[in-house]
Amino acid sequence: MIRSRFSPLALLFLVVPTVLLLCVSATPTWAKPKLIEQPIAFSHKLHVSQNGIACQYCHLYARRSFSAGVPPVSTCLGCHGSNKMKIVAPDSAEVNKMRDYWAQGDPIPWVKIHDLPDFVRFPHKKHINAESSRFVDEAGQGCNLDKAPRSLECRLSQFRTGGDQRCQACHGAVPEMEVVYKVDDNFGSMGWCLECHLQVKGAVERKRTGSTLAGWFHAKENDAKREAAAQLVSDKGYHNSNMSDCVTCHY
Repeated sequence: MIRSRFSPLALLFLVVPTVLLLCVSATPTWAKPKLIEQPIAFSHKLHVSQNGIACQYCHLYARRSFSAGVPPVSTCLGCHGSNKMKIVAPDSAEVNKMRDYWAQGDPIPWVKIHDLPDFVRFPHKKHINAESSRFVDEAGQGCNLDKAPRSLECRLSQFRTGGDQRCQACHGAVPEMEVVYKVDDNFGSMGWCLECHLQVKGAVERKRTGSTLAGWFHAKENDAKREAAAQLVSDKGYHNSNMSDCVTCHY
């Protein structure tokens, strides 16, 4: 019988570090946020959390357009001033980069982080201005920000809160980011979007599965009853889009 030259204690010290090393090396790369270098080291944490600047002060098109809009250089200049009139951070190398772009008349070539395919229609204004009451009452009630901040329940809770929290429902805790990154790997995918859309009141019921011939003689009256039952018409008389229909998001 061949005996091992190592004692059980020595083997323990030899095996455990090896197992830990394998576990660390096996960690998927997608679990870590992918940080993309930007032309200017703009800190959202500094501007939003420390200085209290609201999202829509810079992304001023979010509530009135399809796109949230990248802030023009003139917006930055409103606080930081030109090369001749320096108001905020006059000696910052990063701020001076912004001033150089302004002096040259060039936009800042920011690298886009959150991008959707061209065949997807996502109007920011409809989401920013959407009424929170359209969700079913229990949506977002089970949120636990400490354990699962990116769960569906927490995203729904943030969306219903409104304001800057509504932006974070999709984009994550941007106010705490030095460098913006995509918090959800499946950001913008159809299933990711439908998770929220199916929480809108009547979204599931709006699927018209009944026979067309069943309402042949009273189609108009039956449509009106079905639309009222499925809350296709809001209290203000506006027609609510079917949140699970293809044409809601696709051209």
